[in-house]
Amino acid sequence: MSTPSGKSAGPIRRTPTPRHGTGLEGTASANAAVTQRQRAILFVAALAALAALITVASAIGAAASDSEAPGDSATDPVAQAQGPEAARVSFVAVGDNLPDDEIGWWADAQSGEEGDGTYDYHAIYEPVKPYVEAADLAYIKQETHLGGNDIGPRGWPSFNVTDEMADAVVDAGFDLVGSSSNHSYDWGYFGANDHSREVWNAKPVAFAGTASSEAEAAAIATIERNGITFALLDYTYGVNGYERSELPSYAVSYIDDERIANDVAAAKEAADVVLVAMHWGTENQTDPDDEQLRLAKLLADLDVDVVLGSHPHVIGPLAWVEGESGHKTLVAYSLGDFMSNHDEPRPLNELEGMLACDFVRDAGSTEVRIENVRWIPLVNHTVQPQEATDDAEAVAEEHAVYALKDYAAELAAAHVAFGELDDPLTWLLQKSAEVVHATGSDFPVEGWSPDMAPASSDDGGEADDGTTTAAAGEE
Repeated sequence: MSTPSGKSAGPIRRTPTPRHGTGLEGTASANAAVTQRQRAILFVAALAALAALITVASAIGAAASDSEAPGDSATDPVAQAQGPEAARVSFVAVGDNLPDDEIGWWADAQSGEEGDGTYDYHAIYEPVKPYVEAADLAYIKQETHLGGNDIGPRGWPSFNVTDEMADAVVDAGFDLVGSSSNHSYDWGYFGANDHSREVWNAKPVAFAGTASSEAEAAAIATIERNGITFALLDYTYGVNGYERSELPSYAVSYIDDERIANDVAAAKEAADVVLVAMHWGTENQTDPDDEQLRLAKLLADLDVDVVLGSHPHVIGPLAWVEGESGHKTLVAYSLGDFMSNHDEPRPLNELEGMLACDFVRDAGSTEVRIENVRWIPLVNHTVQPQEATDDAEAVAEEHAVYALKDYAAELAAAHVAFGELDDPLTWLLQKSAEVVHATGSDFPVEGWSPDMAPASSDDGGEADDGTTTAAAGEE
């Protein structure tokens, strides 16, 4: 701390000398000598006083600095000039959480006595939970509505999941939840929607996509991690069974260019990073369709940071899309079904993805950049129950989500959809890289390297381009 300014020992007081002779020259000479000695003494005293003041001021400054937090921008002018501190936030995102009635019945059995009206979904997420918990921030699309336990578990075409699903999602480590989808109002808007919002509003998550009021719809969902604030917006192409005019304007966030532009502008005012979840695309098609490509460019032009795609039931490419300003938006066209139970499961429906990246801000900067982007292949593990026979033991029903690198060959051999694949683990890994890199990107895919052989033509029922034809009755 600097010496206090304007401080001194005061002016040196001098004894005045006579302006005219007195005839006492000897006395005058003696007096002059005394005066000089006094001046010297006063000068030395002044210097000593000044040194003492400097010492006291330094001690006070040291004590004050010890009481302040290092780098406290509220008290440190240097910190104020430098701006925000450096920060890093690790982030993961997964696709559609889409349990049906069979998974609900299975969860009923997991909770104790079957048929007692209680459900436990936690076991589904245990294998993948370490990946979610390790991230500072984690997103999931809750596609199945929480319409109330009175409705109970329901499957296609009108899905419902019981309230205990929210407990399992939060326990797994997710803290960003999107709810806008074509199944948002499978059990009607009034009542069921209010109940779903009540459940999620009581959880420690940022929730977006559906609303019970104009105020809820207008509010930007935000969450802060490590000094960086994130905003979540969530949109769907439509809602099954409803025309847009049949629902309150605030009920669900429909994809609409003007609405998206207005929401993004508000989100950028409220947060450092803008995440946009898009329920879009063509079912069972890995390649983005024309509307997805158009909307991805729109979002890049709006300087959105990350786009999180869902709905097609299969994974899609991962790409940087450059906007008009030169800003690059990270677009995951589809993360696949994080958890689901298809009536006629195909290998590609069981292959999911987890987008992982870091958001980084340098000290003194307000800009946040994206680093360490990578794709973690996931598997939706499903085993159908079988009764014991003379030739085989009974097989218990299983539902769980695994990272592909943790997925053992014996698990793959039991999967209901992988029976016709000669080498399921290799197929799943190579298909992940093929689809993720389909637009020319080279993002790391966990477990895969460029020197690995390309995926074979054996796509387990899919066309060579990794697409399938949606059958009647698909989700």
